[in-house]
Amino acid sequence: MDLNIIRAGIFFVAGLMTILFRKKLNNFKNRLHEKLHMKSKVKDESKFYFYFGIVLIIISIILFLFTISN
Repeated sequence: MDLNIIRAGIFFVAGLMTILFRKKLNNFKNRLHEKLHMKSKVKDESKFYFYFGIVLIIISIILFLFTISN
C-alpha cells in the first residue's frame, strides 16, 4: 500500500474534523489559552477553522490524485 494514500486519508479526516467541530475546537483553544495564562485578542476563529479544513481537504485530494497517477 502506498504511503500517500494513508497521508491523504489523514489529511481528509483532519479537514473534516476541523470543519465539523470548529466551535468545539475554538472553545478548546480558548480554554488552553486560559490555562496557560496567555491572552488571546481573537476569541472566535470559527471562520478560520472552516477555511483551514478546506485547505486540508484540498491537500488530501492532491495527494490522492498524485497516488493514482503513479
